[in-house]
Amino acid sequence: MSAALPSRPAPSPRGPNPLPVEALQRTLGGLLHERELLRSSGAKRALDRNRLEIVRVQWELTHALVQRYA
Repeated sequence: MSAALPSRPAPSPRGPNPLPVEALQRTLGGLLHERELLRSSGAKRALDRNRLEIVRVQWELTHALVQRYA
């Protein structure tokens, strides 16, 4: 069975003023902490939504880092 490549996350609703790198890192940390709590409670639907939000924030963080250091 072959795994499909993940699709590009939806664009950020923040528009032309993205969050700074530090804010994105804090957001990601909060989402990861939330994921640990969701795993222990067994909330499968919430886990899936959380995973998608983590991917979206990671995407934004990557682009913010590229903009900062490019």
